[in-house]
Amino acid sequence: MMFRADYRVIYKPADAFYCQLDEVFQLPDSGPYDALVAHYEACLARHGDTPQGVDWPDAGGAATRYRIMAEAMRERDRVDVLDFGCGAGHFLDYLRQSDDRKLRYRGLDLSARFIDLCRRKYPGVTFDCMDVMQNEVVVPEADYIIMNGVFTERCGVPYETMFDTMTRLIARVFPHARKGMAFNLMSKHVDWEREDLFHVPYDRISHFVVGQLSRHHLIRADYGLYEYTVYVYKAAA
Repeated sequence: MMFRADYRVIYKPADAFYCQLDEVFQLPDSGPYDALVAHYEACLARHGDTPQGVDWPDAGGAATRYRIMAEAMRERDRVDVLDFGCGAGHFLDYLRQSDDRKLRYRGLDLSARFIDLCRRKYPGVTFDCMDVMQNEVVVPEADYIIMNGVFTERCGVPYETMFDTMTRLIARVFPHARKGMAFNLMSKHVDWEREDLFHVPYDRISHFVVGQLSRHHLIRADYGLYEYTVYVYKAAA
């Protein structure tokens, strides 16, 4: 079952934009990510295969995020990476152009439209369309699991519902990362918070990470964007 909603993309200064839900009806067995998938697919339909098509405001900021995600991988030799929430596969483009390591990449997304696009763009690369919260689904294993932009927007999903969904999803996925994972969130240390985005305090995410995942973690907020990235590792450096 799905959310049913009417979306409008509203433009703000400096090309920042957000989705507005005119009305949302959540049917009994739908999940909060239905609304988010619908939003990102609307962005793809409007903007095509561009940074804006995956709801990043500009190419420069998107490239910065890909660099920060790639820097989560400590090793300089062969590494397996699962791009969880791969969207249009732009992280793979970044890795091919900017990373000289021998990387084995695999993409995963809940959106069939994005996965179809990726399979056409990157023949020979594995892309999975799956909902990993379904009990019968086997989560692919990798050295590192990268979750870039998976938790930055809410699009009408209540804050605590989003937090609960995020923590359950990360706790489900982390055991399948052999070495570590990375994910990003919107910062609380901003001039103003947007209601459609997911701003999470450092202490709250740290409490979750240490309590349920690993004490070996790092929070990065040193790259100039109004967000932060969390690296979580299975072992100390």
